[in-house]
Amino acid sequence: MKKLVARIYEIEQGQNQVVLSEKDAQELSLEVFDRVCLRTNGNSITAMVGHSESFVKPGEILLFYEAAKNLKAYPGQEVGIEPAQKPPSIDYIRNKLDGKTLSNSQIGEIVSDLMSEKLSTAELSAFVSAVHIRGLSPHEISSLANAIFKSGNHLSWKSRRIASMHSIGGVAGDRSTMLVVPIIASAGILIPKTVTRAISSASGTADAMEVLAPVSLTTPEIKKVVENTGGCIVWGGAVDLAVADDRLIKIRNPLRLDPEGLVLSSILAKKKAEGVRHVLIDVPLGRGAKVEDMDKARFLAQNFKNIGSHLGLNVKCIISDGATPLLRTVGPALEARAVLEILKGGGGAALAEKSCIIAGMLISMADGVSEEKGIELAKRQLGSGKALKKMREIISAQGGNPDVKPEEIEIGGVTKSFYAAEDCTVSHVDNRNLAMISRALGAPVNKKAGVILACERGDRLKRGRELFRLVTTDKAKLDFAECRLAQFPLIQMKQIILDKI
Repeated sequence: MKKLVARIYEIEQGQNQVVLSEKDAQELSLEVFDRVCLRTNGNSITAMVGHSESFVKPGEILLFYEAAKNLKAYPGQEVGIEPAQKPPSIDYIRNKLDGKTLSNSQIGEIVSDLMSEKLSTAELSAFVSAVHIRGLSPHEISSLANAIFKSGNHLSWKSRRIASMHSIGGVAGDRSTMLVVPIIASAGILIPKTVTRAISSASGTADAMEVLAPVSLTTPEIKKVVENTGGCIVWGGAVDLAVADDRLIKIRNPLRLDPEGLVLSSILAKKKAEGVRHVLIDVPLGRGAKVEDMDKARFLAQNFKNIGSHLGLNVKCIISDGATPLLRTVGPALEARAVLEILKGGGGAALAEKSCIIAGMLISMADGVSEEKGIELAKRQLGSGKALKKMREIISAQGGNPDVKPEEIEIGGVTKSFYAAEDCTVSHVDNRNLAMISRALGAPVNKKAGVILACERGDRLKRGRELFRLVTTDKAKLDFAECRLAQFPLIQMKQIILDKI
């Protein structure tokens, strides 16, 4: 084993990566992106190799942040290095690209190599792309969900009345989780809800909740919040639950891909890791949503039920109307404002109705009552102010200000409104384009950015009526979003003449 002297470069690469001089790389017969095994002080890691003609001297090894951290190396330390074999999981990824079905052990090995960082970002991107193009069989999805579940810690609870919910997303302003959790918790049912940040949308539930309270809690902190309040709304990426999924999400994020097989395995693995027994899955359907065909929605819902059963979960699904935004305000701060308004008893009728149905079905599953009685109880918890009181308890327990008022939540001060050029009827408000424009404005990273809609599907408008307003804190972002509107229009008007030939 060759010995090299460590240099540390405090730059994150997203994987274990090192750089060798051309001389040392040639001596070890290492090409760019080959793997090496590094050892020091009883620690060892596998890393990807890069070359340098002049920046790294012979006898040195440059370790980027992740490699140095995982190896526990320090500058000037001797590091043992030797070539490492490519893992067989690369062949399995290639098989998936070719459309072959993977076995339980092959999928487990891919996840194991992902966890031990034996796969490069490019190879993991190929796996995500393969799943996107070729899909996964129910058996493969179940195997992947189990492997993801086993990759991290698991929460456990004494109560048998434990529920959770999840939406596959794609609907602007769908913050039903932030209403369902306090409704369910106020009804005495535990709901330890982990949520995600936005992958392709204007705001994930974690992004909106973070406006009200910290969401990056440790596992012991989550346990304490749930035991004290009955519920939580925390970012799953901050805790070691289903860790492999969080790493896959980092690959999916820049690609903006949500392959069905990864969505199914991701959601169900995290529900199992939450330690819940009863799960309600929401599959929004409609133009601009992730699913636009009823047959596909039903097939997806049935897969959730079947695979959930294999994982020991009691799963029910709803197929909801996802063709139009559920709030007129889109973006983390704007959505957090709207949630507080609904909990106080104002606005957001569509979101409130949907949330009560979801909560009611979960109450029915956990308590064995009819769905009608469950929905009636959910509406009573929301209308009486008990859900608002519970939400303020959860905000406080997670470290936020429980007394925050909707109007105290700041939004961007750089705005521009757009108006109807003629009398018209709104035929469609596009969910996907709302996400694209909101992200152009800076959301979800800029929590104050987003879009305020002044109309909805079916509205008859007079010329000069406001259609929507763009909101941000950056004039350059506003200009960029305005340019994008030509390519991604938010509002479609009813047309009498569709074309002329």
